[in-house]
Amino acid sequence: MAQERDNRAGDATRKRLMDEGLRLFATVGYNAVSTREIAQAAGVNHAAIGFHFKGKQGLYAAVIEDMVEKLHGICDPLVSAIDRNIEACAGDRERLRQLTREAVGEYLAASMRTERSRWLGVLLQREYVDPSDAFESIYKEVVEPLLAAIERLVQVAAGPSADGQRVVVRVYCIISQLTNMGRDRAILRRRFGPEIYEPEMFATLVSVVTEGVCGILGI
Repeated sequence: MAQERDNRAGDATRKRLMDEGLRLFATVGYNAVSTREIAQAAGVNHAAIGFHFKGKQGLYAAVIEDMVEKLHGICDPLVSAIDRNIEACAGDRERLRQLTREAVGEYLAASMRTERSRWLGVLLQREYVDPSDAFESIYKEVVEPLLAAIERLVQVAAGPSADGQRVVVRVYCIISQLTNMGRDRAILRRRFGPEIYEPEMFATLVSVVTEGVCGILGI
């Protein structure tokens, strides 16, 4: 019984440190925030960071690992949708448009309807602008598979004789269009209100974004 209480207390302390670490790493930056500031914000003893994470670097690694797990939840449905169906779409523009709609819908549902800490996106943008050593795991685990899946979609749409540079540019145009929708949720909610998440309005959103992506694909 006492051991269970200790375990629960330890888990709660670890969670508070990760929550406050995420917030402060995102808003202040890794180098600018001290472990004492993180511990104070979490309301725990400074020594708890060393006990649970072996220091600031370990805490940051745990925060990044948690972020990567959440990003998998957002990006993996799109990757899976493309992987399941891409081979059957070769040479069939209608099936390719249907696959594009499915992939767009999967991504937008995950990125816009999933509850995420608002600091997650801020920390991710910080890693994009000023990469730390942790960026490599973010890229390898999440970004690279996402780029590869969308590149397969672009290559099938463009055909075997497609210009390589144009394929790469189209991939990044599609990525930008999709990620901006998820990133700018606050703007969409401000413009459309909560009905943006209602089935009819969300279907319209998916349809319009799909039109844009199909335009980039040339289908």
